[in-house]
Amino acid sequence: MALVSERREAQAVTVRPSIRIGRALLVGLIGSAAASVIVAAAELVAQTIQIGMMQLPPAVIALLFGGLLFNRLVARLRPHAALTTPELAIVFVMMLFSAMIASRGVMERLLPVQLGVSYYAEGNNWAQLYFPLLNPALFPWNPAEPQPEPLVKWFYQRIPYGETIPWWAWIASTARWLILIGAVFTAFLCISVLLRKQWVENERLSFPLVQLPLELMRGGEFFSNRLFWLGALVPFFVFTLNGLHRNIPTIPEITLVYPLKDYFATPPYDQMTMFSLYLSFAAVGFFFLIPTELLFSFWFFYLLSKGFEFLGLTYGFETTAKHAAAAGFVKWLCSGAFFAVAGYVLYSARHHLRYVWQVVKGDAPPPPNELMSYRWAFWGLIGSFVVILLWAQWAGMDWWVAALVFAIYLMVQGLVMARCTAEGGLLITEGCFTPMDIITMEKYSLLSPRNLTTMALLDAALFRDLRGVPITGMLDAQKLGEETRLHKRKLLLALGVGIVAAIAIAFAFQIWLPYTYGALNLYGYVYERQPTQFFRENAPFMTPSGGETPVPAFRPLFFALGFVITLLLAWGRSVFPGFPFHPLGFAMSATWGVIVLWFSMLVAWFIKAPLLRYGGMPLYRRARPFFLGMIFGEFFSAAVWAILALLYRVETPVYPWP
Repeated sequence: MALVSERREAQAVTVRPSIRIGRALLVGLIGSAAASVIVAAAELVAQTIQIGMMQLPPAVIALLFGGLLFNRLVARLRPHAALTTPELAIVFVMMLFSAMIASRGVMERLLPVQLGVSYYAEGNNWAQLYFPLLNPALFPWNPAEPQPEPLVKWFYQRIPYGETIPWWAWIASTARWLILIGAVFTAFLCISVLLRKQWVENERLSFPLVQLPLELMRGGEFFSNRLFWLGALVPFFVFTLNGLHRNIPTIPEITLVYPLKDYFATPPYDQMTMFSLYLSFAAVGFFFLIPTELLFSFWFFYLLSKGFEFLGLTYGFETTAKHAAAAGFVKWLCSGAFFAVAGYVLYSARHHLRYVWQVVKGDAPPPPNELMSYRWAFWGLIGSFVVILLWAQWAGMDWWVAALVFAIYLMVQGLVMARCTAEGGLLITEGCFTPMDIITMEKYSLLSPRNLTTMALLDAALFRDLRGVPITGMLDAQKLGEETRLHKRKLLLALGVGIVAAIAIAFAFQIWLPYTYGALNLYGYVYERQPTQFFRENAPFMTPSGGETPVPAFRPLFFALGFVITLLLAWGRSVFPGFPFHPLGFAMSATWGVIVLWFSMLVAWFIKAPLLRYGGMPLYRRARPFFLGMIFGEFFSAAVWAILALLYRVETPVYPWP
């Protein structure tokens, strides 16, 4: 089978369309700049539509569509000047990473985390608790000076007339952070290369997030498909109506968000965490593309977790959870499930990983047409992890703590998030724990004050909000490159150029924005809550007595229980044909993506299950363009309303993906 696969890949190389890498990169840079500016302006200034924080950002789909229309016009006037499909793939990949980096992927966290502890130190005793333990090289301000310094104050309150933005201070501190970010991106890239063949060719995962941009780039008959445009018309009409209602209240509105928590108003059930119906046409479209057993498991286990939460409230278990809108003990069930899923994913790939090791040692021939050789990917992963450990020690963290937290981040959180998008089509990647939660599962005194200080920075910069985690885009890009016959080395060049350019563009624009508008007038989550959350939470444990704060004894028990249940679900899928429960659904039941999108999953399942049962794959294939159209219609309307909000300050409709 491996020889057959290699022959097919060799044959594919001979029929690839021509590609002019220089012009593709140039167009990609223009698209990247547009994506970065639109995302930052919509999310930080307009604050109305989170248009870049998903793993397939709506802004990128809108820009891709506009570019495709222009490219079709060029093809009619000058056929040889039009971009080919592989060139369009390069442009898309560069815009994808630009949007992710401009949003939660990097810049919306990296810049505020350098200032939040300074600006909000007054009244929190942070100058005494944290400032002596901070590494001053990581900040554009000096912890030894009275705070907030002018640099910090101007960032939050606008720069006074006649003053200049302190670019060099920002460039120096951010460059040191980018050593860590670069090592993390390299590690994820290496992991994605080592797993691509297993997930794409051996397991044949569906990669739902790739399917819409792929169909758009192929163009042709898809643009004339009536079902596609009918599907697009549904959300476009609904959000146009809802947007008009926001500006002209006499126009009716179609409600897409319905809170269910109001029905649990009596104690102790009034302590139930978030429980709402969000109907997203785009989410229904994406989930229509994933296997029905996984789709069923997502919504089933979410509702089961709410039942567990109801029982926990009844019998007085811990019902509050840090970092997640889930009951405490449910969070620990799902945390254990995350580790089991990561282990199961690696176990399922054991034969492939054995082959990888043989290639690294030189005992087996390398596979053709990979993004980089397995030997480079393996040693690149080892080398990047060493850089990460050295950086973390320099920042103030003990080496063993750094090794644990980054191993959890890369090989548990990152791996499970990648699986959720490649197999489950989850638009929102988020976990239910941080690495610190796992280390301090039994007691907080395991971490010294210096470790807690550095951890507060890293939690805000990397570990807490996983939306925009780069490994998902790297795997999607490789799948897209394979489908469009794009040579992997050219894809690697596009990734490298695109990521570096995206960081530079987003850095410049997102430094200029707060100094011009004042961060206090921009999106509060990004500039106040996210960069200060972990300094607030870690403060009680910064003293010797605080480190001995008791924790609920059942945490390890529920963690182990979640781990075992997940392994049993994985065993059931391998032993019993038609087993309806997928371990990934159980692991994700307490995560933000499922909490928000579970009702859309239920709707998609109610449509897809009977359609497959009574119409089979032929009916599914005929219906598929309609659901891809729903994705396009919702995403394109979001981009239109974001632009209107920026230009004319109009009120926008509420989009069901907070």
